[in-house]
Amino acid sequence: MPAEAVRHVWEAKDGTSVLLRAIVPDDFELERDFVNGLSRSTGYKRLMSGRRPTSDEMHRWTHIDPQREGAVIAVVVTDGREQQIGVARYAMEPGQHDAAECAIVISDAWQGRGLGTQLLSSLITLARQSGLTRLYGTTLADNQGMVRLAQRLGFQASYDPNSTFLWALSLELTRRTNQTQSPSYSR
Repeated sequence: MPAEAVRHVWEAKDGTSVLLRAIVPDDFELERDFVNGLSRSTGYKRLMSGRRPTSDEMHRWTHIDPQREGAVIAVVVTDGREQQIGVARYAMEPGQHDAAECAIVISDAWQGRGLGTQLLSSLITLARQSGLTRLYGTTLADNQGMVRLAQRLGFQASYDPNSTFLWALSLELTRRTNQTQSPSYSR
């Protein structure tokens, strides 16, 4: 999928211009700084553990296989340099050809400001353009913000039958909803 397929500017309510675009290998330092800047709580909700990702993991997250993965990052310009403030990604498991697991994480300062909706909508668009028919994921039961976001965008949410503290999320991409037809952007 060409990187331009998911490149657009979204204007936050406070007037901040946020660039949403495909992640590229040159984004390693942006990704590293972003991940290292997450609070313990946000990191835990994303990775479901208290550990910090290794450099090898972050390298892998920026060097994706476009045949099996997609990732959209959100960046702002602060003091003349780009700063990553969020990422949404999907990855197909080995043997899968039309469904992928997805995940999203937003920097603490940008949570609750609409960025999650923009990123996840962009990822849904990318997944559809890539021929996927389903996105799925899991989130901690106490991460109600994520559950509400997913449901607003058409995901079905249910308690994970294999765990008492996880929600299972699933979105059939063949069924379009008004929320997932395209993210709202300005410019």
